[in-house]
Amino acid sequence: MRIPWSVLVLAGLVALSGCAPGVTGTSDPAGPAGAAFPVTVPHGQGEAVVPAPPQRVVVLGAGDAQIASALGAPVVGAVRNPAAPDGSWRGVDPPLPAGVSTLDPLAPDLEAVAALRPDLILMTTAQPGYAAAYPRLATIAPTVSYRHALLQDAGEDLTRMIGAALGRADAAEALIARSDAALARFRAELGPDRRYVFGQYAAGTTYLVTAPDGPSVRFFERIGLTVPPAVAALPPWQADIAQLPDEQLGLLDDADVVLIGVPTDGEGREFTTRPLVARGPLVREGRLHLLSVADSALLLTPNPASTPALIETLRPLLETS
Repeated sequence: MRIPWSVLVLAGLVALSGCAPGVTGTSDPAGPAGAAFPVTVPHGQGEAVVPAPPQRVVVLGAGDAQIASALGAPVVGAVRNPAAPDGSWRGVDPPLPAGVSTLDPLAPDLEAVAALRPDLILMTTAQPGYAAAYPRLATIAPTVSYRHALLQDAGEDLTRMIGAALGRADAAEALIARSDAALARFRAELGPDRRYVFGQYAAGTTYLVTAPDGPSVRFFERIGLTVPPAVAALPPWQADIAQLPDEQLGLLDDADVVLIGVPTDGEGREFTTRPLVARGPLVREGRLHLLSVADSALLLTPNPASTPALIETLRPLLETS
């Protein structure tokens, strides 16, 4: 069975975790507001020296597409969303031009990237294959990779890095400020703090996102949702992502809201008919919500650019739970 992209994102969380080099250099990754070019952006795989304002930007991760678009970057190439007919990603606003999202999200095609003639490559949220190909990508154009660890960086940090590379540090700070204000309003609307579980069910396995310092858990904490202690205490499968055996599915009952991504309707039915789910209170009390691959991917790697889409996705689910 082909594992869906959203679960491959989970795999991406572990592929280079624990072995990512620290940020090199001593400068602030955001750089001074309005800094003149050339701009140097240190990252976890080296540094990118951008000689002039980029005119042809290629984005190799969903978060890169979201942030670059929000900052008005001239994107000429992007990885495609395999779950969307037009290849677009949720949370990209304004949408990228038609025909731009053509690159494979998992397997790097360096010839295709080079053919786009980029003067900046953004891969702060790219999949492991791109991280492994960084040395070759960096020979094509200045390339900005993840900051500390693959797919585990704070979205605010990535926004500042991308803003610096584009020469739009002020715009990046403004985007972060708008996101902070929107999240504060949303938390106030939601009322008292609650417990939640977010994960994926695919190929007969339940995965839960539990890393306390990961972007997803940090995002939920900002809107007043925390992982139940019994779930947070589960031994990590890899990189603080837990696999939940069927015999432990009852642990989900401790959450006020459970968000489980499923790649197909059939797998959604399969999950809800697991004995401890079907007989427990989650379905009966409306606390279990099945998510599409697109929504799951959005929640796995939140950032300031995707905040409006995140709130739009979560509001109806949290208001009814």
